[in-house]
Amino acid sequence: MTAAPPGRTATVEGALAASGLDPARAEVRLRELGLWADDGPGPDAMDLVELVSDAASPEDALHVMAELAARQPERYAGMRADSAWCRRVVALAGASRPLGDLLARHADALDGLRDPGAVDAAEVARQVSAGLAAAEGRDARASAVAAIRRRTTAAIAARDLTGAVDVEEVGRDLARLAEGVLAGTVEALHAEIGGRTPAARLAIIGMGKLGGEELNYVSDVDVIFVHEPTGGAAGAGAEGEQAARDEAQRAFGALLQLLNASTTMGRAYEVDPTLRPEGRDGPLSRTVQSFVTYWERWAETWEFQALLKARPVGGDRALGERLLAAAERFVFPEQLDPDAIARVRDMKGRVQSKHEVVRHGARQLKLGPGGLRDIEFAVQLLQLVHGRADRTVRARGTLPALAALARGGYVARDDATTFADAYRELRRVEHRLQLAHERRTHTVPDDPEAEERLARSLGFRPVGDEPARSAFLGHLRRVQADVRGLHAKLFYRPLLEVHAAVPASDAALVDAGTAMPQEAAVTRLEALGFRDGRGVLRDLQALTAGVSRTARTLRVVLPAMLHAFADSPDPDAGMRALRTLVESHAGDGTLVAALRDQPPAADLLARLLGTSEVVGELLISQPQGIEWIADAEARALPRDRDSLATAALGMLRWQSDLAGRQAVLRRFKRRELARIVVRDLGGDSPVSVVGGELTALGEACLEAGLAAVLQELGAGGDRSGAPADIAVVGLGKLGGGELHYASDLDVVFVHEPVPGADDTAANTFAMDVAERVLTSLSAVTAEGTAFEVDAELRPEGRSGPLSRSLGSCRVYYERWAQPWEHQALLKGRHVAGSRRLGRAFIELARAHAYPADFGRAEVTAMRKMKARIERERIPKRSDPARHLKLGPGGLSDIEWTVQLLQRRHGWREPLVRTTSTMGAIDALQDAGVLDVRDAEWLRDGHRFLTRVRNRLYLLRQHDVDSLPTSAPVVEKLARSLGYGRGGRQHLEADQLRHSRRVRRVTERLFYGLSR
Repeated sequence: MTAAPPGRTATVEGALAASGLDPARAEVRLRELGLWADDGPGPDAMDLVELVSDAASPEDALHVMAELAARQPERYAGMRADSAWCRRVVALAGASRPLGDLLARHADALDGLRDPGAVDAAEVARQVSAGLAAAEGRDARASAVAAIRRRTTAAIAARDLTGAVDVEEVGRDLARLAEGVLAGTVEALHAEIGGRTPAARLAIIGMGKLGGEELNYVSDVDVIFVHEPTGGAAGAGAEGEQAARDEAQRAFGALLQLLNASTTMGRAYEVDPTLRPEGRDGPLSRTVQSFVTYWERWAETWEFQALLKARPVGGDRALGERLLAAAERFVFPEQLDPDAIARVRDMKGRVQSKHEVVRHGARQLKLGPGGLRDIEFAVQLLQLVHGRADRTVRARGTLPALAALARGGYVARDDATTFADAYRELRRVEHRLQLAHERRTHTVPDDPEAEERLARSLGFRPVGDEPARSAFLGHLRRVQADVRGLHAKLFYRPLLEVHAAVPASDAALVDAGTAMPQEAAVTRLEALGFRDGRGVLRDLQALTAGVSRTARTLRVVLPAMLHAFADSPDPDAGMRALRTLVESHAGDGTLVAALRDQPPAADLLARLLGTSEVVGELLISQPQGIEWIADAEARALPRDRDSLATAALGMLRWQSDLAGRQAVLRRFKRRELARIVVRDLGGDSPVSVVGGELTALGEACLEAGLAAVLQELGAGGDRSGAPADIAVVGLGKLGGGELHYASDLDVVFVHEPVPGADDTAANTFAMDVAERVLTSLSAVTAEGTAFEVDAELRPEGRSGPLSRSLGSCRVYYERWAQPWEHQALLKGRHVAGSRRLGRAFIELARAHAYPADFGRAEVTAMRKMKARIERERIPKRSDPARHLKLGPGGLSDIEWTVQLLQRRHGWREPLVRTTSTMGAIDALQDAGVLDVRDAEWLRDGHRFLTRVRNRLYLLRQHDVDSLPTSAPVVEKLARSLGYGRGGRQHLEADQLRHSRRVRRVTERLFYGLSR
């Protein structure tokens, strides 16, 4: 082992190396500082080593300290005695070689770190004016301004690096410094050029990061220039306008030359005026009116986006404010062209396709994926959309704007916090990068030494064998991943297009207490189509009052929903239902989050609530319904009978008693009914699918209800231990698979003793089961009903036993059944319980439903029965022509005509033996019994009448069998069916057309068939 040189022990050498110093070079520096004697370093030496060890580059920090001792010994001594001053110098020297060199060479820069405070733009402007007055010659003047900028930058950086200020304050200080330089320079130059009687008033508008008060250490200073003749634009005349234009050109041109000039002190700023109208091809300065003319005719969307950050920073501030006031209606128009959103997104894509971004990828902090521009573009796009109606989000800085968007509910608070934290982190990295060499860069270096220095400047330190850069790069990747995810969520949010299409005045309705006078709000609401503007306004105010997350979010989504409500059949009822629904979901953010993040869901909910009270009631009792509204895929496909039955049976297994099973079954029915209704009113289900889904739900409830009763009576899940097999056969619309919302479940119970069981015990057990199933499904409880189950179509009706054995059914239908009972068997279909027994009953039923000897007597009996039903069941005071079920051309005409044809031809045409009315029409046409026109008229009539009856149920009409006589109700019905405003007459005309066609077929085929 090589011995350490004299005066340097292995322990000291290790301490120097551990501090990030090269031991040999450190010894030289410390000897120069007089802190290292022949016998080794003194206590002061090790104190200094400890101090520089915390710098980004201990070597650079120690080098600057040595330079200071040599060049400014008195200040060095004073600085070493002032620990705070010394820490600032060391931090700056270790993080920035150019600024460290500035401290070593210029006493005023070093003095500026003694007790630095926040930058005062007015004080900077005073220093610039004085510096320009004292210096002679263009180079000297440019150098004087650059020196002020650099030494003030050093003071800002020292406070930044020692943690005295956060990244936001750093950006503000840098912006105030640039503002002071611009203000002082334009004031001095304009005084020289314009003299005592200037021809023009001049103003400088800060853009970009300067305007947003979030400037970087090394950044372009984006500006636009504006001027006016001193006599005012109206009274200046052509000569005065030309003089003002020339003076502005000279003054602003001189400013650009002075501040952009390279000097021994570097450059003051790279001032960039290319954001002006027409860019480099346009005049350097314009009047306010010239700006307005350009904005009206030629400006692009990105130019208005750039004006989001604009603020006066120099010259005549009143003139600058006048320009910004004129710009406001262009940046925040009453109605925003949705294409503007696409153009902003397209611009973002072009920025990210630049070669520099592609080459450096994630190392490019500004333009790369998950970079600063992802945050800035997302925030600015949200501002352009929502700032039209909400002035609070028109903040110039990215972080203030993001905070305002969160307060307004336009961005979720958690998302805003994540975005803001990421923005601060990325800006900190960007600042440290630029400080290192006082060079404009946004790219993380791929050199390990430079990476390590950057990581250390950000506070990362080696851990074990892992260098500081490892932890830093991992942290940076996580931040960028967060930004990428949120940028995709916010920047491409469909809600933006929806809001862009909403006039700003309508958006103001949701905050009528401040944004719009109450009377004006009421008038506007009634103009949109609400009947009771005051009542709707009360609902709006109740929904958006306060500072809760729900209220903030609703202020965002309601403007677009108002238009969807206005287009619904009953806008006022829809708004009331929304208020009730939101209040019922208090504390649960699922509803408002879905409305905020998925505009189609908000639009659908408004249409649903404005159409049907039933929807609101179902969604209140079934919160899962919100998921079906928000997730189109979840509601896209109907659920079949078996999957529903499996789900219902699975829910029952967790219940220990019959009451619990009944309650669960009712909740299951409401949940699935909510899904069916949402699909129906949302336009996802034709009427035939609705009927099939309702049938599947009815069968699932019967299957589950039967299982629950059997379990209660001690029969196992496999029904072992029961003395009888039991089957449930569906009749009527249940058997036909074409239930309406208001339909009962018409059923027949049939049983058969199991081998070895006593017939009496089997009969008693089966009737007990049947009675319990009827009661458990039909009973009204706190959870509502599952289904109304009707067993009156059983043999002997109400007088007969609830369940019969298969043999008893066979005897009854052979000996005593009435013709209408045989007709009812056309619809017989197994729906629950024993499949074997159910199939046996259907074989029995078909022999009676499709007799070989169907003749005149049977036709006459059907006609008489139909006439009797219509005579007895159409209410006395009702107009038969408006009765959708039993009136001329109603559903009864279709069903009885089809059933007569089925009974007449079914014995020799197996194809027509189907329980479905619509299926039977198709089969009768295929068999040549119905011609194409008759089949088409019957099908169209069945679909139309079924849709109308279903919709009447969803509109909460007590009588779903008759077309209402109230004109407002018919109008609401028409709109709910898609006829639009004023569609009442079209609906009634369609009803008359369908009924006439159906009646023509019925009169010929039902009443004239036997002639």
